[in-house]
Amino acid sequence: MKYFGRVKAFDSILGHGSLEQETGGSDLNFERGALAWDSKKTPPTAGQRLSYDVGSNSNRQPCAINIQTI
Repeated sequence: MKYFGRVKAFDSILGHGSLEQETGGSDLNFERGALAWDSKKTPPTAGQRLSYDVGSNSNRQPCAINIQTI
């Protein structure tokens, strides 16, 4: 199931970011590898609307995966 949200922050150097879910709830973290485009050429920017799926990271915490631009 696809969800939608907006980028709150993205650190291009570390390759980590967070997004605010449109449906509410806690912010989700994500890593550069979850992006479906070359983020080195076009990194996500604060306020950018994205679609994503919800998965879990190595610590079994919810995170955004399969992130795509809209």
